[in-house]
Amino acid sequence: MNEQYNVILKTACAMQQALSNASVLCQSWGYNGMKRMHRYFMCKFNHLEILLKNEMFDNHELIAPLTHDPYPAYSPASIKDHAQKWYSTLCDATKQVAMANVELVKLTGYQSCIVKCMLKYLYKQKEKARRFLKRGEEVQWMAHDLHVYDDCLHEKYKKKEKKHDV
Repeated sequence: MNEQYNVILKTACAMQQALSNASVLCQSWGYNGMKRMHRYFMCKFNHLEILLKNEMFDNHELIAPLTHDPYPAYSPASIKDHAQKWYSTLCDATKQVAMANVELVKLTGYQSCIVKCMLKYLYKQKEKARRFLKRGEEVQWMAHDLHVYDDCLHEKYKKKEKKHDV
């Protein structure tokens, strides 16, 4: 059981690191809406990591590892490259958490609400990434069109951050 929790925790930590890097890169390219979106979900994954560590100890008397293996570097060169790598990262993370979750349910006999929430965030982000890829391809990655979309993201996540004090 500890192994499954560790896989889920490692994925949550890797997502936080990738989201942090993606936030900085998007800001450097002038996509402040995407920066806010990545930062918002980075905080969500951080919160889930804390809750998961508490669940491990409170429900199973397991102590989470203090460190994890180094995370793979995340440094795309353009917004198109970012969209493709981001979608791939989300697919991998979703698969890892889903597989560990199935094993965890078999071992414990119940679905962890925290892991379920993490999967929900991953599926939601994966769908957003897929749509962004499609949108980028439709407009042939024209910066003006992408910035119009980014402005909408900026306003949306600015409101969400204020609401949740992120």
